[in-house]
Amino acid sequence: MLYIFLLLGLVITYVIVDHLLRRLLVGGYRDKYVLVTGCDSGFGQRLVIRLDKLGFKVFAGCLADDGKHILSQNCSENVVSFLLDVRNNASIQSALNLVRQYLPPNTGLWGLVNNAGILGNIAFSEFCTKNDYLACMEVNLFGLIEMTKTFLPLVRNSKGRVINTSSCFGRFAVMAPVYTITKFGVEAYSDIVRKEMYSRGVKVILLEPGGFKTQMINVDKIIDGIQTTLDNAPEELSSQFKGFLKKFPTVIHRIRLSDNLDLVVDAYIHGLTSLFPRTRYAVGWDSKYLFIPLSYLPTWLVDWLLHYRIDSQ
Repeated sequence: MLYIFLLLGLVITYVIVDHLLRRLLVGGYRDKYVLVTGCDSGFGQRLVIRLDKLGFKVFAGCLADDGKHILSQNCSENVVSFLLDVRNNASIQSALNLVRQYLPPNTGLWGLVNNAGILGNIAFSEFCTKNDYLACMEVNLFGLIEMTKTFLPLVRNSKGRVINTSSCFGRFAVMAPVYTITKFGVEAYSDIVRKEMYSRGVKVILLEPGGFKTQMINVDKIIDGIQTTLDNAPEELSSQFKGFLKKFPTVIHRIRLSDNLDLVVDAYIHGLTSLFPRTRYAVGWDSKYLFIPLSYLPTWLVDWLLHYRIDSQ
């Protein structure tokens, strides 16, 4: 019994000390520069606005002019918005040249936030083509890798942070094979870079959000995409999943997506401002209490729990 109380005391002490350490902040925000990708809407756009209010100097990469226009209306002159397509190496190199022009001498980037991402085709793996995988990987994985490689020397100069946006599906594979594979890749790449940068003062951080109501997750577009994929598939294959298609709209409409985008933005902010940021941030009730906990259970048990039968009639 004594050992149980000692163990409980150690756990409580650890939780308290951990909580207190995470509250310590780096300060000096007005002298720190952060680059964020995917700022046209959603998490990226809100993050830029929040960082601007905190006093950071921000480089905001947008895919379209509309995103730049919104930021120019809502941010101060400390935010430099520019067009950035992470699929295009020339666009990334142009971003590097832009950042170097604005950075003072002997100053690096405090933060690189790889937020840009797409959902891609979420149909069953049998229906997904090589082009489906490549299109999603170009943004979610290859674009993230190229951005990190390009800007890592500047982050290293400041002993700053690289924050990569993964997903709870980067830890737990259950659906959306194209998207999930890219996020597993983000997890692996981030783990490798974190180990490489450990002795160089650079912190590599992962965000693992659950489902949130952003432009990326449009239920009607998802359903239309599934239907289009089935319509274009051979009859021999599509006939096996007609029962699923009938049930799919009901199932997906039942998924509870959080509309509190600030939960993700808060995690980004903590990763950039905490003296002792976390390595991983599980954000959202489904990420924290469903998908990631399920990833620790025995495989056979998870398969049994999630199994459902698809009516092909």
